[in-house]
Amino acid sequence: MKILRRVCGKGLTLCLCLVFAGFLCACKDQSMVGDDLSAARTAVSLRDWSLAERLLERYLREARAADLRWEAWQQLLVVLNAAGQEPRATLECLETMLAEFADNDARSAVILRRMGEVNEGLRRYGRAADAWNAYIGLAGLSAEQTVDGYRRLAAMQFNLRRFDAGEDTLQQCLALPMADHDKIMCMYDLADQNMARERWQDVADLCQQILDSDPDKILRGLAGYLLADALEQLGKGKEALKNFELARDDYPNPSVIDNRIAHLRKKLKK
Repeated sequence: MKILRRVCGKGLTLCLCLVFAGFLCACKDQSMVGDDLSAARTAVSLRDWSLAERLLERYLREARAADLRWEAWQQLLVVLNAAGQEPRATLECLETMLAEFADNDARSAVILRRMGEVNEGLRRYGRAADAWNAYIGLAGLSAEQTVDGYRRLAAMQFNLRRFDAGEDTLQQCLALPMADHDKIMCMYDLADQNMARERWQDVADLCQQILDSDPDKILRGLAGYLLADALEQLGKGKEALKNFELARDDYPNPSVIDNRIAHLRKKLKK
């Protein structure tokens, strides 16, 4: 009986030692994972992009905490950009992030916005349009973010020569339940696109609406220029000249309007 107790006691002691050793190893592993992120932060601050990338990739293979993983992904994007990696490497990273954070609209918004911008830079307008289309469907966007998303989507559709789709997108923007002042840039984009399609009267009507809404100085100059241009195309030279003169001081490049004014005055004297 005493022998049995001694055997059981030794076995129990051994089991406890093994459990404790396993616990220490687990703690050590977690500490190492945390150390990778800390070391990566230091590597980023030292601009050691190669080391930072290796540390972050290893961290992301093992870490589980969502907030720290988000930080690590953000740091990895910084590293890829700073290290001069191909934009496609950034897109692969973003696609993986989107799959991981698909249930978080705030983080998905950050990811989709970056995907849209990177694809625009690569002139991959179809994929950029997909990103912006997904972006505007997210909950929790501010009025400014929502309007910008619609404008970016419409711009990609126009680049793809999907003119009707782009116009529909801008009309959807104008129908949003928000103050007219918040979505006035969608109206300007619609006027600008109508100008490209030579819909002079539509341009004139939209620009007059913008001017009647008391826009800021820059938009007043831009809308005034488009209005004057449309009026000239409609054969209303005197009205066009008046609006060019009104827009001159607010337009970002007054010398452009000076040339139009000089040309139109000469034309009206004939």
